[in-house]
Amino acid sequence: MTGRRAGARILATLIDLACMLPWIGVVAAAGAVLWVTGVTHSVDPLVGNIVGFVTLIVPITVTASGFEGRNRHATPGKRALHLTVERSVGGGAGFSRSLVRNGIKYALPWELGHTAVFALFGTTAPPPVWVTIVLVLTYGIPIVSLVLLLVTGRALHDRVARTTVVAVDS
Repeated sequence: MTGRRAGARILATLIDLACMLPWIGVVAAAGAVLWVTGVTHSVDPLVGNIVGFVTLIVPITVTASGFEGRNRHATPGKRALHLTVERSVGGGAGFSRSLVRNGIKYALPWELGHTAVFALFGTTAPPPVWVTIVLVLTYGIPIVSLVLLLVTGRALHDRVARTTVVAVDS
């Protein structure tokens, strides 16, 4: 049962990522235009990273949390696969718990990745040790989450947020 539910959860996440693509495209297109026109060439990397966080990562994380915190307790991908997010002790997860959950699932690794890219962009020097650590965390968090999901049925973000994903009748 755990393997089947894990597969459904992975597919639900892929559906959710597909739903995010239009917004990612809009933000990327705007960023590309600003880069090509030279507007962002003199922007401090920290400022660029903050702008990227606020315009891309925050809206996606908050939107996913809103879907899970509402009456149906599910993102579009979870709804398509008849899954719902609940507190570990039962009942709906609520917005704040879903925000923690999606913060760990999406925002944290995504922002760590952005931080590493901004630190590496425009330099040919070997990366500092801290950038290597950030990159390990960028990939490590989703990998640990996936392994926990496959082995125990609960991903890292569910454990931290004290949530669980359950199948519901259609």
